[in-house]
Amino acid sequence: MRNRLSVWETPGMADPMLRSSRLALRPLRMEDAEHLAVLLGDDRDAILQMSHMPYPCTPASARDWIALRTGPGATMFAITRVNDGAFLGAIGFGGLPEMPGVGYWIGRPYWNQGYATEALQLVIAYARRLGAKGLQAETFPENPASARVLTKCGFKERGIGRRNYPARGGLVRVCVHILHFATHDVGLTGC
Repeated sequence: MRNRLSVWETPGMADPMLRSSRLALRPLRMEDAEHLAVLLGDDRDAILQMSHMPYPCTPASARDWIALRTGPGATMFAITRVNDGAFLGAIGFGGLPEMPGVGYWIGRPYWNQGYATEALQLVIAYARRLGAKGLQAETFPENPASARVLTKCGFKERGIGRRNYPARGGLVRVCVHILHFATHDVGLTGC
């Protein structure tokens, strides 16, 4: 069996910067932990929409979260606003090179302004350039806003799964969403 590099570990792509007219996505750094702690803090509802962030979000727990997401095999970006450099959230992908999983969060003050959709569009284009065949994502059933972001970006709902999220009490239901780059795959409903 041949030893392959993950698509996002391609030489020359180590520190990508993705840009749109409103957003700059740059590699997430350990010093961003302070921004995460400020945006999430004791916002239990927002933290519960994340898969592995403990409640409350402290600078130390944010550093642990960043460390898990910036190691080998993962690509994680800070979502920042172009006009003032404000830290809005984070987005990234990792896992299987052919069909990595993507995840994102936006701080509550920045909800409902299209930032998650715009950031996800940038990441989709980047993953395509790196050769991924598509992306997968999971949302919690009680987070329809995140599912709408995925739908706007072309993801199709594929059904219900179960994942172990200790911060949410263990095994929980998740809605599974898939985006195939080469096909117009038909989604199922049920979340």
